[in-house]
Amino acid sequence: MGLQIEDGRGSGSTARVDSSNRLRTYGVMEKEITHASEENGDAFTWTSVSADINAGDTALYLVNNSTSKLLMIESIYVWADVVTQFKIHCPAYVLPAGGTLVTGVNLNRTSGNEADATARTDETSNVFAAANVIKTVRNTYYTRGNGDDLADIAAAGPGVNVEYFGALILGYHDSVAIDLIGETAAFECTITGYYHS
Repeated sequence: MGLQIEDGRGSGSTARVDSSNRLRTYGVMEKEITHASEENGDAFTWTSVSADINAGDTALYLVNNSTSKLLMIESIYVWADVVTQFKIHCPAYVLPAGGTLVTGVNLNRTSGNEADATARTDETSNVFAAANVIKTVRNTYYTRGNGDDLADIAAAGPGVNVEYFGALILGYHDSVAIDLIGETAAFECTITGYYHS
């Protein structure tokens, strides 16, 4: 019979080791966003959906207001009904204004936590600067022309999901924004992120 390793915290739990005093363990890997959601109730999405936005406007602007936690951006999803570019950029902090307030939705539906962030769609205060762009996304696909016309025809494609896997990190009053270069009749943007102490 193997030896027993006790918990050491007084719970009475034990673990069996083999004759060489080895303990067999199994590891479980999970994404950090899953851990943040399950353990702390600190994973959120912010979604902006609008029927109309002018060319060059900010579709979604998100600011981390937490002085104690970093906001790790997991992914950003963008879609528009026309061929356009989305400029994902990190503007200098400004107090969000204009547009419509977007409330963060907690991915852990059993948690009552609210996001310590401010988000607005069609936000008007932030200043776009090319130097702050971290990704340009184009929602385009091409099809062949009909008949004798062999030229490619650009069309608005499906949405694009940009994965950051938590590498885009927002400290206190850091922000991320998504600007639409073209005029749209409809668009969608979703930012998914989680807090890390």
